[in-house]
Amino acid sequence: MALKREIAAAVAIPLVLSVLFFAPPIAFNALVGAIALAAVWEFYRLAEKTGYPAAKTVGMAGGVLVFFASGFLGVIARSEVGILVILGAVALVAAFGQLASSVDVSSALGGTGSTVLGLLVIAIPALAMCALRTFSPRAVLFLFLIVWGCDSFAYYTGKNIGRRKLAPVVSPNKTWEGTIGGLVGATLIGAAAGTWWVLPELGPARGALAGALASSAGQIGDLVESLWKRGAGVKDSGVFLPGHGGFYDRIDSLLFAGPILAAFLPMT
Repeated sequence: MALKREIAAAVAIPLVLSVLFFAPPIAFNALVGAIALAAVWEFYRLAEKTGYPAAKTVGMAGGVLVFFASGFLGVIARSEVGILVILGAVALVAAFGQLASSVDVSSALGGTGSTVLGLLVIAIPALAMCALRTFSPRAVLFLFLIVWGCDSFAYYTGKNIGRRKLAPVVSPNKTWEGTIGGLVGATLIGAAAGTWWVLPELGPARGALAGALASSAGQIGDLVESLWKRGAGVKDSGVFLPGHGGFYDRIDSLLFAGPILAAFLPMT
């Protein structure tokens, strides 16, 4: 399992970085959109397992519209009204779909809610990565370094000195010591990245603050997905990536951290 995990990372990370730095922005937006939509699909499967069947076709169509209107057309900062219209349309069609289908009436309200929630917690936050790419590929790299660095610091700190469980029911392996270690590590990475080549536009102080806040949001995002997986009775959101689980498993922290980091940068 460890070998499969390392091989998958060795292939996926260079691919993503190559698209980020050497391909046109629309190619990166398309990659983000494809991964986010796959994660939305996995979210809907989790919702089904908890007894709230989402209107998957409606939700996926809404996700495509969100990315086409924002990420693909490069009008992220001016697309708020369009996204609200799309969300409203998805809610209305999903509600009608529950009415017209043969789902249990006790799960109709939850099914409609889960259809919209998939876009709110995955598709729309993923647009932050497209916005960061619009500012600079280095901004996306900054996000990756914060999230991956936080994960690494949290893992090694928790493994070596972790004693107090953070959320034993939701994620038994996470500890308070690991969480604090991840926060400290991401803060240091943010300060360093804001000082040198990665994102000197922030400076060391704002870089450190961005690292602290974005990594904290990312750790919450990871716990939120763990909560939903626990409720669905599954270990991973999917099985597409060997040793890494599903797409949602790989981007859960990025979805929460991305909008926080985007708030630190001037977007046009």
